[in-house]
Amino acid sequence: MKKVSNTCISAVLLLFLCMGLTPCSYGHSLVFGPEVYFSDSGKSRREVKKFTVEDINQKFIISVQVHAGGESKAGSIVIKLNGKPIFSANELGKQQKTLAQLIKLLAKPVKLQKRNEISVETASESDEPVIVTIMSLEERAIAGKVPPIGEAVDLDGYATVIFPSGTFDSTQDVRVFVTASPAIQDVFQANATGARLPYEIRINTGDKPPKKDIEVSVKYPDSFFATLYQIHIFAHMHDNPDVPDEHDRFFMLSSGLDDKVNMAMTTLPKHAFSNRNGKKGTYEAIITVGLIN
Repeated sequence: MKKVSNTCISAVLLLFLCMGLTPCSYGHSLVFGPEVYFSDSGKSRREVKKFTVEDINQKFIISVQVHAGGESKAGSIVIKLNGKPIFSANELGKQQKTLAQLIKLLAKPVKLQKRNEISVETASESDEPVIVTIMSLEERAIAGKVPPIGEAVDLDGYATVIFPSGTFDSTQDVRVFVTASPAIQDVFQANATGARLPYEIRINTGDKPPKKDIEVSVKYPDSFFATLYQIHIFAHMHDNPDVPDEHDRFFMLSSGLDDKVNMAMTTLPKHAFSNRNGKKGTYEAIITVGLIN
């Protein structure tokens, strides 16, 4: 994992950001986290944090990622929201069906107040991270038009996508949006060695795939950088394009980090865009940020 300056990226953004980007609705919006919790040198540890919500009439979901290493570890984790347990010991400690699924993600709807308190107690025998996130179902996306000279599309708080000159022969409609798909989570955890953001960024280029590799930057939380894990961007791709149901997995992309703005940056290959990912045959790439031990 390498840390690099974001000066050049910022210059490109200032050059290319212009009119034509329209906020719209799609995906999920962060309310709390993602926060990473560890036990403290073999001792159980309890952390309490507070957060506020302006509109409590929305629908909210809480997700937790734990290491499925056994009931003695995950089953000893206690997560409470406003004083009430969210997941039972059985839910957190239940073993996965296959050894490949080392990370399990649990999610359920919750009700929030204007002012909220969440507490997470990690087990003394666990040295694996616990990642807790609360999201609203308020949707997040941005749509734009990318001319032949190129364009930067910025989904504030989540990701920046830079389409270089020559990506498209004519002006092309694109969308960048956030989803939290259980199916995509299953694909990730089938081969994952660590946890990830509880959502993914989708880049849709409509009826045309990009002709060039593109530059992407994805926001990661402070809690990710505070761990000893490496941070990388992962892209959903197929080993064998002719057999879409085989070797469907996430591949790690070498990523640089700008810790001043908490952005992971990489070059996304053009073959990451597939018309199997997008609706109605549109071309779409799916990326997320994961942790590597």
